Amino acid sequence: MSFKKISSALIAAAMLGLSANAQALIASDVVWVIDTSGSMGDDISEVKSRIGDFNTAMTNAGIDVRYGLVRFGGTASLIQDITTFSLFNQAGSPFQNLTANGGGTEDGSAAIQVALGASFRSNVVRNIILVTDEDDDVTTNRQALTDALAATQANEFINVIRNPNDDAGNYYADLATSNNGNVFNIIDFRNNGDTFFTNFITTKVAEIKDFCTANPTAPECNPNNNVPEPGSLALIGLGLFGLASLRRRK
Repeated sequence: MSFKKISSALIAAAMLGLSANAQALIASDVVWVIDTSGSMGDDISEVKSRIGDFNTAMTNAGIDVRYGLVRFGGTASLIQDITTFSLFNQAGSPFQNLTANGGGTEDGSAAIQVALGASFRSNVVRNIILVTDEDDDVTTNRQALTDALAATQANEFINVIRNPNDDAGNYYADLATSNNGNVFNIIDFRNNGDTFFTNFITTKVAEIKDFCTANPTAPECNPNNNVPEPGSLALIGLGLFGLASLRRRK
């Protein structure tokens, strides 16, 4: 094989290594905030049945995703901190054990504040997905949520699956659209889960991808991952060394 062909092959291999590492994953942590009052049993079951499709769509889109869980309907609590999908969804996990056994105050704004306290990874797109069929019961907590969102200095994405007939003053709808997200109708969710989740997953992935396309240097989009990894640099160095040796022998 000629020197020219060998050099071209080595350069191509080096560039392939660089290209693979340049396609950095977008890191994203998703906290599901789920109303566990008595009317939510079927909705909880549906989320459980669709979570695998959700995770597959996220990973196929190049999103490195992890999950957490807040339950409310009564006192809101973080019952599963940020973890991998396999742990989040394994048998016996808090997510898989979640049931509609809550009640009392359905304070979604307070529940989202609890979600903000999860152990998010550094420089990730923070996603909060609220699922409820009731409006926000305690309006006095709303300003505290606004202050908490501002204090994180992050671009949280809030999505809300809610009942449009029970969202006083369109609070949840406005909360979602003012925080990088979208609002969805839980009635559509109940009537046709297949169509709803196809749209929901597509929209969720697009939110993250579009944000990082528009903000390529944002910390949440991991621009530093585009720096070649040591393995790629070693490949390039080895190739250059081989070329130099071959030229000397010739």
